[in-house]
Amino acid sequence: MRPLPNIGFDRFITRSWLDLALDVAAGQRDRDELTALLEKDIVGVEARSKTSIILNRMWLSTHPSLTDYANAGVSLYKVDPAVDTLALHWGMALRSHPFFASIAESIGRLLNLHGEFTSAQITRRLKEQYGDRASILRAAEAVLQTLVSWDVIQVEDKKARRFAAGAPRAVPSTAVSLWLTEAAIVSADRSVRLTDKHLWLFPWSLTSLVERDVAASGRLVAHRSGDGDLWVTLGNSVSVRPAPS
Repeated sequence: MRPLPNIGFDRFITRSWLDLALDVAAGQRDRDELTALLEKDIVGVEARSKTSIILNRMWLSTHPSLTDYANAGVSLYKVDPAVDTLALHWGMALRSHPFFASIAESIGRLLNLHGEFTSAQITRRLKEQYGDRASILRAAEAVLQTLVSWDVIQVEDKKARRFAAGAPRAVPSTAVSLWLTEAAIVSADRSVRLTDKHLWLFPWSLTSLVERDVAASGRLVAHRSGDGDLWVTLGNSVSVRPAPS
């Protein structure tokens, strides 16, 4: 019997922790400052350790297959310090934690179909993918609480645990839009149509991309289908193996 997949992203993660981790990765802040912030905000050595593992996997000690992608995200931040860092955190969460990507996909699909969703719908799908275990419920609630704090979803009915989408977040940067598209391709494990609204990127309104943008990225490749639609996939030099959660 194959072992059940690891969950990995099973803690509430604030944007302030991620922003500081990104600053550390960019060489703009000291690692000790992040340690001090976590000690101030989180009670318990074990809880801090598990939170640190998530931050490390996203920005500070990424899986070797994600090093280039993480470095590209850090470079986007260093080139434009005014960039919406939440977009960068989102891309790294998708790439570093397949469990997070599974939740994003489920939310995106349900919002497309119904304009809302419940936590029960999300956990039902996760149990199909990750097994029926108590830790699934706890981890899913931690991610949903995280997404509420990031303002990408909002609580519609607290008792029923029903949620709706937050306000769409624009990504005006072509470079960041391409970087997020790469995360969507890896999450989908297939080519994606450039004009589609990708489930994994449900909070984001990407800038309009054209074929020359893809060609200039150096990481993505565009091709046209028989009906003329433009599809995008990863270049041969880009690792597609997802990092273990």
